[in-house]
Amino acid sequence: MNYFTSLNKCLLTLLCSTLLLLFSIHTQAQNQSGIIKGQILTEDGKNVQFGTVNINGKYSIKANKEGAYKFENLIAGSYTLTANITGLASETRTVNLNPGEELVLDFTFAANAESLNEVLVVGNKYAITSRKNSEYISRLPIKNLENSQVYSVVDKELIKEQMALTLEESFRNVPGAAPAKTGAGMPSFFSRGFQTSENFRNGMATYLRTGIDLASVERVETYKGPSSTLFGAQMTSFGGLVNYVSKKPYDHFGGELGYTTGSWDLNRMTLDLNTPIKDAEGLLVRLNVARQTENTFQDQGNNATLLIAPSITYQVSDRLKFTLNADFFSAKGVVAGGWTTAANLGIKSFEDLNLDYRQSLNDNSLVSEQRSTNILLDAEYKISDQWTSQSRYAYGGGSYDDLYIFDFIWQNDNTVDRVLRAFTDEKTARRNFQQNFTGDFKIGNLRNRLVVGVDYLSSYRLTRYDGLGYGAKVFEPAKLDNLPGTPVIRLEDVLSVLADRNTGQNKTKETTYSAYASDVLNVTDQLLIMASLRVDRYIGDGTTNTLTRATTGNYNQTAFSPKLGFVYQILKDKVSVFSNYLNGFKNVGNRIQPNGEVSVFKPQQATQLEGGVKVDLSDKFNATISYYEIDVTNSTMNQVINGVNFFVQDGTQKSKGLEVEIIGRPFSGFNYVASYGYNENEFTKSNPNILGKRAPGTPKNVVNLWASYTIINGKAQGLGLGVGNSYVSDAFLDSANNFTLSSYNLLDATLFYNRPRYRIGIKANNILDEKYWVSDGFYARPQKPSNFMINFTYKF
Repeated sequence: MNYFTSLNKCLLTLLCSTLLLLFSIHTQAQNQSGIIKGQILTEDGKNVQFGTVNINGKYSIKANKEGAYKFENLIAGSYTLTANITGLASETRTVNLNPGEELVLDFTFAANAESLNEVLVVGNKYAITSRKNSEYISRLPIKNLENSQVYSVVDKELIKEQMALTLEESFRNVPGAAPAKTGAGMPSFFSRGFQTSENFRNGMATYLRTGIDLASVERVETYKGPSSTLFGAQMTSFGGLVNYVSKKPYDHFGGELGYTTGSWDLNRMTLDLNTPIKDAEGLLVRLNVARQTENTFQDQGNNATLLIAPSITYQVSDRLKFTLNADFFSAKGVVAGGWTTAANLGIKSFEDLNLDYRQSLNDNSLVSEQRSTNILLDAEYKISDQWTSQSRYAYGGGSYDDLYIFDFIWQNDNTVDRVLRAFTDEKTARRNFQQNFTGDFKIGNLRNRLVVGVDYLSSYRLTRYDGLGYGAKVFEPAKLDNLPGTPVIRLEDVLSVLADRNTGQNKTKETTYSAYASDVLNVTDQLLIMASLRVDRYIGDGTTNTLTRATTGNYNQTAFSPKLGFVYQILKDKVSVFSNYLNGFKNVGNRIQPNGEVSVFKPQQATQLEGGVKVDLSDKFNATISYYEIDVTNSTMNQVINGVNFFVQDGTQKSKGLEVEIIGRPFSGFNYVASYGYNENEFTKSNPNILGKRAPGTPKNVVNLWASYTIINGKAQGLGLGVGNSYVSDAFLDSANNFTLSSYNLLDATLFYNRPRYRIGIKANNILDEKYWVSDGFYARPQKPSNFMINFTYKF
């Protein structure tokens, strides 16, 4: 017993001695460690609230309400501190800290309190010039005034102010764009006489099978005109393309938690969480989550969506940086049906039909499930001061676990055929790899900015599709004068019909290998010439039916795509005139003619000539005005030879028009975005039924305006009002131009209160209660009447 008592005393003595030693070491370390502290100030000596200060590029803290910051427990040595305020250029200072020193380091920004209040309250709309620049459009670091191509940017501040939830809502800020949506709900729009229904993500390929939730989107970029030279053929339209840029991590802790409610039981929760990982220097993580449920304005229909979007960056060294970001989106609900008319109906618009706008002819049992996945990995390495390597891999895929889309076809003013497109199983995948080398160097006195790259894109689609009602009728037509007597088509009815069918699955695979180069040459400081070229090798394995084992549509094709541009800055960094020659192409497969011969076709080609002027006046005024002409050749058409229809490649189409975009901030707190688009297009050589006709879904005139004012100073600081109007003129639903989609005018307004720690917003949409329809290129769908939304967001 005495032995254990002595042992316990020894252990207790040892423990006390150890604790005393550790306390002494800690106290000595504290006595030796230093502090760097200070304040963030404006040029007129006012404190800056909620700025951030970064130390050695690895860790950031927020300043408090008095503008004060403090780094503690620092070992002696050299430190580089950078102060940041949203919308202003950062301030960087390097200091030496001695052991035990308390060093005071203040930062003063070149802005007075009033202008800074505007930055804090209004956000990045204050910086019009920087917002307009894009690193993706030319894959080169060139400014808007140096770029010969026209593009538009809708950033997160404008998205937030307009309380937009989906990608197609953001299109209302794009000059000449008429928003649309495909039958399955993928975002789309009509631009310059053509439909754009594919969407790039951070400049890389996707394969969406859902819509796009803006909770994970930093900005939406639209590039005008055919753009195959840098973006290929599989996902581009001759009218332009859409690239949405995802949110990326930043170097300090922060985020937002939001809730939105509104008409038709709208309930939406969002989370945006960002944090640096302290134990792993250079590692930043951001997570965006959005959950939404909503009913529809019609008698049947609902939808529930979930978005999870993580993003990680790892700055390994000053030269090497890795980025991994992804989004996983799922949707479950009833897909809205599309409407069209029989060719011989003789009725000119939906206003002439006996139709209840809120009647869907759908059923809530027909639930569709859709998923989309996007994963992007970037590795950026700075080879030297002049050269950078960027290796990029993207996976984009989606699936339908039962997708039911009704097509309603008017046969007369009282009878509607009901056809159901059933995708009972579908999986898609695109794998995209890019290797780019970007240089900024001089040959003699001539500055060159050059990108040389290779691109690999493979696409895969496996689907089972049944068109129930095309050909022979499957379901009884709806009688509008006796809807209670018309049988409702429910899920059990559809499954019963599908059980008797065995169409097999169709498997499609295609691969493209590409190489490209693009150079921007400064002939002088004000004269720039761009020259670009792409070579594209397409390998189509065709479509194989798993039931019949038959393969159709397999062919290979090679295409070249040039691009030229000229820019002359009349006033350096303020006003430039530009012109461009752009090319786009679409791969066209071989056709078996009625006489058994196989015709080998060339790629369909589109060329654009465009000229205009760009103005950028120091974040006060930005404008782009341009006139364009697009000519399409090598389109396939029918030609009757000796009484037999043959396929020939003589078809042509022409599109021309004018676009204007103006972004302004005439005085503190007031911002506006205005645009106008005019387009004329026709099939100049084609089948007789569409010769001289206009492409369906394409309006002649589109006018957009959004203006907002925010109180910058005083007790009501942060209170603001926004008003917007979007006008889209008549368009045709069909290629023969017999049925017109009437023009519509949407008036929206929002009232908001924006503070550093929270934001409250109220939005009224479609105040005039317009009953309007949008086209997907084949069918039209009724859109939401008047509705409202209320949002509360907490910022941390």
